[in-house]
Parts: sequence; C-alpha cells; structure tokens
Amino acid sequence: MGWVMKTEEGAILCRGSSNRSHVCSALMAEALTMRDTLKRAKELNLQSLQIFSDCQVLISALCKGRDVNEIAENSQADSLARSSLGRLDVVD
Repeated sequence: MGWVMKTEEGAILCRGSSNRSHVCSALMAEALTMRDTLKRAKELNLQSLQIFSDCQVLISALCKGRDVNEIAENSQADSLARSSLGRLDVVD
C-alpha cells in the first residue's frame, strides 16, 4: 500500500508505504491506506486535503455515509475517514 501527498503545485510533501499480511481485499487495502494518509495529514496539521482514489466503492460509501460490509470490521478507520471528510475537500 502506498500514498503520496503533494502541494497544489505538485511538490511532494511526504509519501509512505506499508505492507500488511492478511488484507482481505483491494477495498480493505484502499481503506487502510486512506486511514494512514489521513493520520499523516493530521500529524502535518494540514488544513485541507484532496483525496484521489481509484476505489469508487470506498469513496462513494464514505461520501454517502454508507457502511461497506467488507470494511465494517474496521470501524475505527471508517470513523476517522468520515470525520475527516467534513474538514477536507474530497475529489474522486
């Protein structure tokens, strides 16, 4: 899993990656990556953030406040992502 944070001009602020065994799906991997990215954005005290993802199912679920059974077990990540959406600009 990996993520990159850039300024509006395209300069890289930071990037990260991780690996986890036993991730049940690409959707779960995307959710975990988003969680890690949001945590890092919070550590950097970013005031706004645009999130780009190729995982339409995850973005749609977060924007509409729906639960996705596949990631419902990971309620802390889901809760963090949802609470952050109110403070961030999300683009899918």
